[in-house]
Amino acid sequence: MADRILLTRQNGVAEVRLNRPEMRNALDLEAFRAIAQTQKGLARERGLRAVILTGSGVDFCSGLDIKSVMKDPAGMRRLLWKWLPWQSNLAQVVSTGWRRLPVPVIAAVHGRCWGGGFQVALGADFRIVHPNASLSIMESKWGLVPDMGGSLALRELTGRDQATWLAMSAEEFSGRRALELGLATA
Repeated sequence: MADRILLTRQNGVAEVRLNRPEMRNALDLEAFRAIAQTQKGLARERGLRAVILTGSGVDFCSGLDIKSVMKDPAGMRRLLWKWLPWQSNLAQVVSTGWRRLPVPVIAAVHGRCWGGGFQVALGADFRIVHPNASLSIMESKWGLVPDMGGSLALRELTGRDQATWLAMSAEEFSGRRALELGLATA
């Protein structure tokens, strides 16, 4: 599981790097678990001042590895299971968990940032997005609801009408456009 995330620390700054470059850092069940474990570990670290979240290789994260996740129905249930209605499931924690950390989280977005990857980036406090990055909420292309928790941040950042449009249209847009929409800090 540790190979799904590369974690380095220097001078109180942790770099969390999604690490499946051969799969464009797509999220499989191991990646979901590794991200959640990393968030828990960082929450306990003394002296932590900031977190930088990025992806290995040419992409930040291309979203859900659907083939991998669909091969494991029991794992899929664990991914979506909530003990109580007001709790987050594992899929939501990989997005919302960043906002629970007591330090700023900065997503450094490059290449593809699609679907679940975009939801992960939306969990960060700041998103530094390469102008040529490609972002999209892809879930509607697959008939899925974008329910990883990033939708709340999306609406806060860009307004309800734009958030609804992006979620329903699966429009692909650049880092430049993300900045115009208020989804990128820089």
